[in-house]
Amino acid sequence: MRKASPQGRRFPPRAVFSVDCGQRFPYTIEVSENLLAVRGLPAELEGALVAQITDLHAGFGNTDAVFEVVWDYLEKICPDMLLLTGDYIDDSHTARNYPLTELLCRLRAPLGIYAVFGNHDHRGGIVGVRRHLEAAHIKLLYNESLCTPSGLWLVGVDDLHEGQPDVARAFVEVPTTVMPVVLSHNPRLIELIPDREALILSGHTHGGQICLPFPTPAMVCRFHLGCRQVAGWYENGRARLYVSRGIGVTGYPMRYRCPAELALFRLQSVEA
Repeated sequence: MRKASPQGRRFPPRAVFSVDCGQRFPYTIEVSENLLAVRGLPAELEGALVAQITDLHAGFGNTDAVFEVVWDYLEKICPDMLLLTGDYIDDSHTARNYPLTELLCRLRAPLGIYAVFGNHDHRGGIVGVRRHLEAAHIKLLYNESLCTPSGLWLVGVDDLHEGQPDVARAFVEVPTTVMPVVLSHNPRLIELIPDREALILSGHTHGGQICLPFPTPAMVCRFHLGCRQVAGWYENGRARLYVSRGIGVTGYPMRYRCPAELALFRLQSVEA
């Protein structure tokens, strides 16, 4: 598996925000812009803007002000589609008490909003998280696929660590001639489908969240999270992966030398 994909290119940060979250240093959010090259992309989706939201961990780390900044920015840029890759809550307490439905209901995207569960959603209770998503009219992809009305194939795989993932079932209806966009909270999915042409969007790692010389972010992700991917673009065989650092925090209510991230993608058609 190699870092950086020829079919996924990352541009300089589109915007950087600093938010006061009550910590010693401001909480930094980077808006990244990437090229998402999709073979067979419908002509009407050429240049469409897709935003990935991942790892909110709502209710932990005093990040409500961060959500406000991100939501205001999304309202300003008006993405065509929103893809959510898990960990909307941090634990069972926030699942019961945080007004997640109210937060999610503010999201808008004319081509739809699609989501998968993360490991913290399972830990906190997916029944409640599912209710929040449904109340906000967000389509949950639970080991399943669909072709959106705009013609883009999406696949959603349940969390590989604490969920009940069924990769074969998730892909069963996807034509082999199609390059789907796959939502998987855990980036390790790229190791399970190297022979499948796919573009995977993941989170889970927080980019390391607290980046120190030792242990390095790669060591934290490998030994604590069980994955070799940290952040950015990766490739393995025919599969391509983007790992977002996510918006929230967990474990410790802070980030260090690792800005939060709202990942944006411009869709572009590519020949076979």
